[in-house]
Parts: sequence; structure tokens; C-alpha cells
Amino acid sequence: MGCGASAKYVVQTDEHVELPEKVEKEVTIDLPQHLEPVEVGRLPAQKEEVMKAIDQARNTQLRALCVRVRKALAATAAIEHLPPGAVLEGSKAWFSGQCLVLFGQASVVLSPPRRGQDSGESIEVAILKRGDSFGKQVHQGELSEEELLNQEAWENCQPRVVVPEEGVGLKICRLVEVEDSRGIASKSVSKRATDDHGQHRSQGLSHFSLHGSSNAAASLAFLPTSAASISLLAQLWLTTTPPPIGISDLTELGAVPRAHFQAALWTPLRDRLDQLTEEIKRRQKAKYRIHDCFPLQGHQIVELKHYIMHLTELWYGTDRGGNLSILYAWFVEAMEVLGVTAYKYDKLPIDPSPDGWAVVVDGDARKKALISRSGSDKSYVATGGVAQKQGRSAIDNTVLRNVFFPWEARDLLVGRLLRKYLSRLLSLRQRCILRRLSEHLQLDVLRLAQDSRTHNTLRSVLAATPKEEFEAMGLNPTDPLLLLLKRSGAEVAGFGQLDETMQRSVWECAKTLLRETAPPLAREPGDETNLDVFGRFINWSRDYPGEYFEHDKAQHVTVFIAGMFSRRIVVVKRSHMERMTLARYFPLSWKRQQPLWGSASTGKFQVRPAGVKEGSHVRANECPYAALHGMSLSAGGFADQRNSDRKTVGYTLLMELQWIRDPQANIENWYITDIEKILQEAYQLNPHGPAIHALPGEAFIAVGQNPKVGSSIRQTQHTQLAEGHWNKYPILKVAAARVFAAKACPMPIPDGTKVERLNDILGPHTMLEIVDINAEGSDPENSGLMLRCRCPELAPGLVRFLTQLRLRLLECLGGPEAIDFLVLCMSDQEGSFVVIFAPTPQLMQLQEGHADLVPWANPLTGESSEIAGIEESRLDFGKGVGHFLVLKEELRKQLLDKGEDTLRRIWAFNRVPGSRKVIEDFIVQQNILET
Repeated sequence: MGCGASAKYVVQTDEHVELPEKVEKEVTIDLPQHLEPVEVGRLPAQKEEVMKAIDQARNTQLRALCVRVRKALAATAAIEHLPPGAVLEGSKAWFSGQCLVLFGQASVVLSPPRRGQDSGESIEVAILKRGDSFGKQVHQGELSEEELLNQEAWENCQPRVVVPEEGVGLKICRLVEVEDSRGIASKSVSKRATDDHGQHRSQGLSHFSLHGSSNAAASLAFLPTSAASISLLAQLWLTTTPPPIGISDLTELGAVPRAHFQAALWTPLRDRLDQLTEEIKRRQKAKYRIHDCFPLQGHQIVELKHYIMHLTELWYGTDRGGNLSILYAWFVEAMEVLGVTAYKYDKLPIDPSPDGWAVVVDGDARKKALISRSGSDKSYVATGGVAQKQGRSAIDNTVLRNVFFPWEARDLLVGRLLRKYLSRLLSLRQRCILRRLSEHLQLDVLRLAQDSRTHNTLRSVLAATPKEEFEAMGLNPTDPLLLLLKRSGAEVAGFGQLDETMQRSVWECAKTLLRETAPPLAREPGDETNLDVFGRFINWSRDYPGEYFEHDKAQHVTVFIAGMFSRRIVVVKRSHMERMTLARYFPLSWKRQQPLWGSASTGKFQVRPAGVKEGSHVRANECPYAALHGMSLSAGGFADQRNSDRKTVGYTLLMELQWIRDPQANIENWYITDIEKILQEAYQLNPHGPAIHALPGEAFIAVGQNPKVGSSIRQTQHTQLAEGHWNKYPILKVAAARVFAAKACPMPIPDGTKVERLNDILGPHTMLEIVDINAEGSDPENSGLMLRCRCPELAPGLVRFLTQLRLRLLECLGGPEAIDFLVLCMSDQEGSFVVIFAPTPQLMQLQEGHADLVPWANPLTGESSEIAGIEESRLDFGKGVGHFLVLKEELRKQLLDKGEDTLRRIWAFNRVPGSRKVIEDFIVQQNILET
């Protein structure tokens, strides 16, 4: 264990501490002779302090220990105090047992050797805070050659713990590592490691537990597989706090930590993600059902997210913060491989304009792919799959309902077992056919059917056997199981390997058995028109997930609990429902700094207050029209990880029950532009540095929210995500008419540009630019407008400024019925973020028909798209940057012939008269200019 994440604790207990026999064999503490153990009853305050530190430990295996063992650790811990200015180094620091920090703060400093130079300079590689740990127990005679080399390399870097002169010092307790437990852990793989087909899954991808405990951290599955093969520096990073200055910014002495990070942590992570993708493909090839093909459970995705965030904080430093760019890129690509998306974006015909200002995506090809997809969804449900449609909209299904009528739950749970049982009977029937074939052909065809490498051989053998031979064996040549053998060459191993017709037959047979054997309470009534309160509750949960029953909290709790006690409502655990959910997601958490305001003809109203913890569910867009196209939905009202400890493993009881925590989190999409959500998601999904410092596998992601005219889904708030950055879109780089910049602003300013100085309210490095966009030779008064904000950090002052500016524009220019907003946020690939804030009109559709094929008008100017001479007039997440999904041949020709001119004219068409004056007046009134 020690600095790594895999070790076995041996606890030497006294007569006051009783351990069960199983724990005594697996977990004991053996303290060195020079440390006197603290008796259980002697220092209860110190014991409690150690217990709390273990509960908050960054080391996942410490947290995975059972309570009784943790108490024994606390009782026998040896506590030390390092005064301010102290330096701990040598074997006492690193090889005399693991040290767990109880209080205070210190730095871990290295002085890597430099060829031909004295290693007098030092670098800070880690911070020690409460819950962090360092050091390990080393017995020199038991070290392998590789471990000795790692230890020598570590000592050559002169590592030491430095306690700052100012402060309270550092308080630690010592634990001792005596034996590596990777082998033990690997033997305690959960029984759930067998899949629906009865086949054993790869242990490398399984969620294993320590000492037989099912509560071990899932993140352990993503750590390097051999603790002995990774450097001691990498082991230290896994159990300590990242420093303010990241590895990527270290200059003179940064080669050593960069090499260790890439070799021991980042590359193994990428390899593990590739293994997960290959596991999806393996399961698809083995004909698993689609919901069984994704190898990670929901809580494992959360643990993977935390692990990636920790690694990227190490690389970029806590001053910049970590990000989840690689997780997003892998996740969206995995959903494409899985088949959750209707098609792969790169399979669509895509044509960029010669001038680089526009990209044309063939809308007809996308439409055909969507039509073919609708049939597969119906087939999935008809063969026993869980219906994915629920809630207020087509995308409100990342968290499927988990409350059911008794007969629904019986179909869901018992029906799954019946399908497996009936599939096993078919497999036995198929094996009888194979044995008869073996006897007649004098060939072991059963072995050929059971080995994936010989399936083609069996297909060839059966194809060469004439119909008369089958009849001579007493086999029916039209037997569906024989025909299945001819097609697949494999023995049936599960329900998913049957063709659709056989799946339907098996499911109908299973449903018949369920109906015939159902107890009275689990029988579906013939008339559903007169539902009791429990039936209305279940239907409400399906139609309005995350909201209290009939908007009454007390009634919701009463009916929920009464229904469970009376068995009129069946609750299925969330973790079980996630395995049946196709719209997989990973969560983001953030705290709202500014209230979210809505606006109506009667005035503004508060939708979400400041200070509330928000959640976002990031998922793939099932109908992508851009590279790495995803969407982020509000997490809704259910209890989730927003309020739980970052280090919590698995799901709490309230999360398993999908207990409603915050029903007000269910927000509509139209008329409520959530600027802070866009900025927060862009910050968490993008690398925090220049492109040259980005880690392999990371991608730059653009985030935005469609205005009403570009959004087909009103009921569910969602932002759009896609691969993109500021340098990719020429329209966003148009020269500014007015520039406001803080003194410390690092962004270059064109020569001759007049700069008006900002104070630090919006952030010390912020730049604001007012940009006019019009076609060449047109009247400057008829220009479109965007406010472009650039800043390395998303300062609270900037969030407040944009939030209040939106309200001011709504107040002055006619409210949400008259204007809307296009807001985008992305990286500039130079270490800063670019926020695009553009007021747009609420366009009016002039004819009935498909929105992509009819003309539109700007009510604020009286101009129509026909008068403006443009085949597309709307601005949204894609069109605003020049990315068009095209159904009209005329638009395609216009974009490819004159990409820049067409895009400029679309922006000019969407002008809001008077908006520039409102923005300029607001800048002056907010006191953000230097006086």
C-alpha cells in the first residue's frame, strides 16, 4: 500500500480490541518496535481524530476497510507532530511505514539530478493535507530488482517533506505496510463478474473488492495493474493533493515528473479506456443485448470521473484545475460503438466550404438513419427490453423510473430470469442437435460450436451438408435452432444470440408463464381506467420524473412509503435500473454563484437561487450533427452525488430509492438561457492550458444552449456539446469595434486598436469586445452583434455581469417574446476561454412546413429571409459558428459558393435594433471601467 493504492494492513491488537476471526486472518497491524501503540481507552480524542482522518483518506483502500478494522488502526496508531519549518526525509519519511496526515499542511519537494550539475534546485510535486498519506513499509530483503531500481531512483531525487515556517506544523500518524494485497484483491472478484450469458468477464475490467468487501472503491479498477511496476513518485501522487503549479508548467526540472506521470499514470489510463472499448466490442460480437454491452455501472463511472479529475489536476495544477475532456471524448465514442447513437457522425457526407467559413452536413442522410433507428427501438421493447421513453420529452430518460406496478416489476425482474432459463433450454436442445451431428459426421462439431475461433469452420461444415443428410439424421432442416447454427456457427449462450423472431417467441412464452403463475397482487387488471392512489403515483413517476406526486411533498412521501409496505408499489434499485438504461451519462457537479432568472410579460422571476448545488448529466446526442456531439441535461430532482462526499463509494440508500431531493431542478429549455451552466460545463470539459500542454487523448469541447428558434425540445433544459474551439470558427474571430481589457490581460491586441481599461471586477485578466458582423459593402447600421469575452478563469464577476446583462436586455427590448440569446463558451487553445453572448430576435415562421424548408422573418426589423437573399436565417449552436445541417439544395450551394458572405448575412439578419446601446450603457453603469 503506502503511497500506492494496494496493500494489506496487519493490525496487532491488545485485549481491549476484539476482531472477528475472519478479520484477524486478513487484516492486522504490526507496528515497528520503536513506536509504542496507543491503547484503545487511553486517548479517545486522538483515536477519534485518527478515525476521522481515515474516513476522509484519499487512499481508496483505507476507506474500504471495515469499521472494526479502522477502529483497530486508530487505537494502535503512533502520532507524531512536526513543528513549523521541520524537514522529514530519508528512510524515516518514506520507508518506515505509511504516514496519514491528521492536521496541518506541508509540501513534498524533489531535487531531481541534472547531468553535470549540482541538484540544488527543487520543485514541489505534491501537497500534504488532512486525509493525505505518504511513505510505505519496506523490507530490503524482500524487494525485487525492479523495486530496488524504483527505490534508488526515488532516493536520487532527494525527496523530503517540508513543513512551512508559517503555520501550525504537521500532525501525522504512522501505519505499517507489510504485505501487498493485489493478489488477494484479484481473488475476491464479485460473483457478479459472470454475465447474462454465463461467461466469465475479464478480471481486468471487473470491480473487485478488498478482503471480500463489496465496498471497495471502483476507482481501483482504473489504477495501474501492478503497484511494483510504477514509480514511487506516481504512487505518492495517488494519495496526496496536487500542487498549485502543475507538472505541465514545470520548466527546468520538470522532465522527471512529466516522464513518470505519462509512463505510470496517464498512459495506463488510456490503455484501460481502450480495453473498455474493446470489451464493448467483444460483448457485441458475443451478441449481448445492448444494455449489457457497456461494462461500467453508474457508480464506477463516477469513480472514473474523480480519478481523471485528480490526474488532470496533477498535470495542470490546482490553480488551473482539472478537467474531464478525455472522459467526454471516450464516453461519446463508446456510445457510438455501443450503438446508442443512431449513426456515426463521420459516416455522414460532410463538405466544408472552400473559404473555411462553413461546413455542410447532409441532412437527408441523417434523416434516413433516424428512420431505420426507430424500428430497432420498437424491436428492443417487444423482446423484453425496458421502454426508454418517459418524462416530459424525448431526452428526459437518463434516469429511468424505478417505481412499478407489481406486474410490471415481475415482468422486469422475473421475466429476465425466465428469458435466461428458456434460452438455456434452447441451448440444451441445440447441444442435442450438435451431438447427433457429431455422431453422424464423425467430427466433434460440439467443440467447434463452443470455440469462437472455429465458428467459421462449423458454418462451412453445415453449409456443405445437404438437406437429405439432415433428414437421415432425424433432424428437421427447417428447425430454427439448426438454421441459427448455420448462420452463427456458435452454440446459443444467451438470449441476445437469438434472432428477433426467436426472441419474440421466447418473450411471449415467458410472459405466458408469468401470467399463469402470478399471485393475486401481481395480476394485471383488465381495466386501468379507475386507478387508485398508488396507480396514479406510478404513472406520475413515469410522466414527471423528479417531481413530487401532484406537487405535494407530504403526499408523495406518504404514498411512496405506504405503497412499499402494502406491496402495491415495487421499487427497483437505481443501480439495477442503470444496467437497463441505454442513455448512459456521467455527472458534473457545480455550485450556482448567481440566481437563474426567467422573464415574462409580468416581469422577471427567480428559477434557481444562488448557492444551490447543481448537477448536469452529460450524455451522447443520439442524433449527432457534429463531431463528439453530446448534450448535458439538468440532473433533475433526484438525490445524487451533488451533496455526497467526493470519496463516497457506490450509492447511498436515498440514491438507490431515487428519492426526490430538489424538484425545482427540473427546468424548461425555452426562454431560460442558463449562462452559468454553459460556463461551468465548458470549464470542466476543456483542458486548462495551451494546446501544446494538452494531454494525449484530450479534446477541446464547445458548449452552448440553443435559442428557442433552434430547439425542438422545450420541456427539458439541455446544453449542446461538440468538439470545437475558438480558432476553428472564423466568424467568431471577426475584428472588434470596441475593446475593453484589464491591465493584466494576457491576450494580444491588434496594433492601432483603442483599448478602454477595465478594473478587476470581471477578473484581472478579462477582455470584453463588442463585435459588429455584416456583409461586405452593407450598411454598418444593419450589423449583427456579439459580445465576446475572453478570460483565463471564469471569474464570479464575469458570471454576474453576463447574467445581469441578459436581464437588462430583456427589460429594455421587449422581453422573451421579442428577443432570445445565443451563448457559447469554448477554449481559445491558448489557456483562456471565449464566451460568445449574442442577443437574437424571436424569428417568425412565414409558412407552414418543415422549419428547415420555409422562409422566416425578423419581426424587429420587418425583414424576411427572402428579402435578405439567404436560404437559412436562424442562429443556433451549430449555425452560429458556420456548422449547418442542410436539407435544401439551394442552401448547400449558397454555403459552398460563398461561405463567409452567407454566414455574415445570417448574423446581420438576426440583428436586434438598440441592443448595442443597451450593452454599452450597461458597461458604463456597472462600474467596471477604470476611472
